[in-house]
Amino acid sequence: MTAPTKSRVPVLRVKDYQRTTLKPRHKVTVKAFAEALFSSELPFPRGRLDAFVDDVDDAMSNASKTLRFGLKLMLDAVRWTAPLLLTGKFSLFEDLTTDERVKVLEAMENGKIMMLQLVFVAYKTVMTMVYFEEEEELISLGYPGPERARYRLAPGYEASSERAP
Repeated sequence: MTAPTKSRVPVLRVKDYQRTTLKPRHKVTVKAFAEALFSSELPFPRGRLDAFVDDVDDAMSNASKTLRFGLKLMLDAVRWTAPLLLTGKFSLFEDLTTDERVKVLEAMENGKIMMLQLVFVAYKTVMTMVYFEEEEELISLGYPGPERARYRLAPGYEASSERAP
């Protein structure tokens, strides 16, 4: 009689987790960036702003490792260097007032420093896509949602039920 042999196949243990990219210092910068970027709108409710930061983190977390690294590096550039280069203040981005942050973002967008323009465009794109995913934001823009029927007003449009046999 032979002794039973142990299986050499490893037992896989699946660990359920949600990848996050942003560290607490990055989340504070994203929150300050969003407040300034969308400041012309009604102010964010506190819970909505925190959820927005989590949504941005989730969107970034689905990107490749290299892109995630680059996006975090860009946030550090906004946090540390943008206020110094564009306002002359040695301050963190999130420590500026909302009006000062708006001016920094405007200077990033319209300035002569190409790298800051690219950082601004990258984050404006990500944040705008995440911001307008929300149904209430689309409705506030006038998007009718699933019942949209504007295409029926186009010249030459004939619905299949309206066509003559």
